[in-house]
Amino acid sequence: MGSQRSALLYKKSLICGITAVLVVGLVTGLRGRPMIGDCRPHGQFTYFDAPAPVGTRLEAKIGGQIVADTVVTTAGQYAISIPPDNEQTTIKDGWATDDVITLWVGTHEAQQKFLAFEGSRPIDIVVSSMALDVRRSTWGKIKALFR
Repeated sequence: MGSQRSALLYKKSLICGITAVLVVGLVTGLRGRPMIGDCRPHGQFTYFDAPAPVGTRLEAKIGGQIVADTVVTTAGQYAISIPPDNEQTTIKDGWATDDVITLWVGTHEAQQKFLAFEGSRPIDIVVSSMALDVRRSTWGKIKALFR
C-alpha cells in the first residue's frame, strides 16, 4: 500500500511538473521575446523659445511611424512612455535596440534625436523655427538645381 501511494504521488508530481513546464513555455512563446520595459524620456520642453504650453501634443516616431504620444500637463515639461516593439507583428509599434527616436509636435521635429533605451532618462527637447528654416533653405537649393 505504501508503494502504491508513493507511485501515485510520483505520478501526480510528474503531471504537475510537466504542466508547469508547458504553461511557462506557452506563455513565453506567446510573448515571443524577453520582457523589456518602456523607454521613458522626460525633461524640459521648449517650444518656439517658450515653455511648451499645457495641452501640447507630443509624438514619438521611429522611422516615421508614430509609436507613442502624450500631452503636456505641466508647462515646459514632458514625459512620454514608448513601449517595446512587438516583434510578432509586421507593424513597428515600439522601440528596439539601436532605434533612433524623434519627437514631433505636429509637423515640427524636435532638434534632439536619441537612441532608444530601457528605463527613464532625462532628455531636454527644443522645437523651434531653426529646423523649419533649414528645411526651407534646403528645399530652395534643391529647386534651384532644376531651374
